[in-house]
Amino acid sequence: MASKPHQAKSFEEEHAEPDELKGCLGCCVMCCFGCLTCCGCRNVVCRKIIFFPPNPPFYKIADEKLLRIPPDLLPHSEVLTEQDTKLMSQAKLARDLDVRVVRLKTSRGSEVCGCYITHPKATDTILYSHGNATDVGMQSYAVETMVINCRVNVFFYDYTGYGWSAQQGQPSPAHVESDCEAAYEYLVETANVPPEKIILYGQSLGSVPSCILAQNHKVKGMVIHSGLASAIRVIKPSIKKSPWFDLFRNCETIKKARCPVFVIHGTVDIAVPFSNGRLLYDNAPMKIDPWWVSGANHNNIEMDFHREYYVRLIKAFEQFTDIQKKGGSGPNGAEYKVPVTKQPKTSL
Repeated sequence: MASKPHQAKSFEEEHAEPDELKGCLGCCVMCCFGCLTCCGCRNVVCRKIIFFPPNPPFYKIADEKLLRIPPDLLPHSEVLTEQDTKLMSQAKLARDLDVRVVRLKTSRGSEVCGCYITHPKATDTILYSHGNATDVGMQSYAVETMVINCRVNVFFYDYTGYGWSAQQGQPSPAHVESDCEAAYEYLVETANVPPEKIILYGQSLGSVPSCILAQNHKVKGMVIHSGLASAIRVIKPSIKKSPWFDLFRNCETIKKARCPVFVIHGTVDIAVPFSNGRLLYDNAPMKIDPWWVSGANHNNIEMDFHREYYVRLIKAFEQFTDIQKKGGSGPNGAEYKVPVTKQPKTSL
């Protein structure tokens, strides 16, 4: 008997992740979270399984200047001692870059740290929301590199309960929302950055505040880097509909984004499964070509794929500018659509 011809797998089949929480186990996890929500314990659970602020923080503020941990200590962050924190020195930025440290007052009454790094030739400003296990000090090195390579200004900030604001309260979904709005308000009202010059950038958990801002404000564009579709979909990717107790429902919020979206996601991401990025891309009303990073996990894209990472970022920023010139502004604006082309297979 002749054998059947081999059929090539589709992109989705080739990069499908196993659903480890299928059946009874997945239902048990969701039921437990639902019960805890009913009991009023949701914020407590969130702090235990979602928010991991570095302790001790990777920076201090002295005389309105950012003092950050030297980069050679970053890999040993889990075992930092009080003596290590004394080795912090004033952030030495590349020539011609300016850094401004600010304290942001949020609508919920807390104060959080924000840092604004500017480039003399920048025309756009990135509003950067970081992940759940980092802070302004740790993130400052990656942000500095982005400023230099992309010639943009970047404003990045901590969430309540992180870094300098660790004594201001415990992190929570409500605080994340008020924190990001305070950051946006600072850029527009204090730094005098026009909304049409602001590009949102959300990495991992930072995709949540970025999607909130994209829904609430008409900005130039948004980058979602290893973002989650929702909290439940991180542990059970195959779920079709969010249960009532689900948190961080980016897959719904992004449908109301008022700007074009660029999605970046690693195909072997085990922290936030690849299907999360795919769903965010599918649900965005206006988007440019995504970057599905073959072989990348959750935290290595900027390092292991750095050349292509910056090439694609710069290209995305240029596409945001082109869309803006043609009048495209998402579901509430013109009907300009960005053509989606085939994903290139080669990397730099």
